[in-house]
Amino acid sequence: MQESDSLKDNMKTLTVIIPVYNEEDTVLKIIKKVKDVDIDKEIIVVNDASTDQTPQLLEKYENDPEIEICHHAENMGRGAALKTGLSKAKGYISIFQDADLELDPSNIPKLIQPILDGEAEVVFGSRFLGKGFIQGMGFGAYMANVILIELTDRLFKATLTDVLTMYQVTKTEIFRKLAIETNRWGSTIEITAKFLKKGYKILDVPVEYIPRRKDTGKKVKWSDFYSCLKALLKYRFFFKE
Repeated sequence: MQESDSLKDNMKTLTVIIPVYNEEDTVLKIIKKVKDVDIDKEIIVVNDASTDQTPQLLEKYENDPEIEICHHAENMGRGAALKTGLSKAKGYISIFQDADLELDPSNIPKLIQPILDGEAEVVFGSRFLGKGFIQGMGFGAYMANVILIELTDRLFKATLTDVLTMYQVTKTEIFRKLAIETNRWGSTIEITAKFLKKGYKILDVPVEYIPRRKDTGKKVKWSDFYSCLKALLKYRFFFKE
């Protein structure tokens, strides 16, 4: 780790931001998995006004020195949760981690290593790199991803293989300079588009991905696809650096 030696003594290596909304079945499992990752880190869990038992379950970690729990008074969306987490982040690098167990935190070390080694400024954990259709992912969700990847690559002359991955990783200060505006699903596309518009080279790293089963209540809807499409066009043609 070439650059890790120069980290400030009072700065954690990594901030893991976990947005949570009605994840009572998985939230404690994902927190444990993140805690088990052997990296100097802090964990910021942002409860986006969950209406199930998620807030009560999070009380277990209220006094954990590695974890900060934040609560939104009303549901504001994943983008808003990411902004809350970034506003409190003390890590040199930040990464986003969904709470639904689709992406395993064991992927985290290989995602931050290229940044610590100075080999990349931005890393995306790609669910599709080296793969075709992912078993268990609905056809509609797969096609939405394919369309957005193709449009992004054409509009920005990029070669990305995943633009909706939750695993978007860079230095915390770079995330803050992006000044995320979108509160809901379009935030992921906004982040991707701003990285590309600002000229950052994004390194795709393959990650293991297990799609959420339909009976667990996948929250993504077609309206979210249109939100992402709108954000892609907005930040390609109307965003000024």
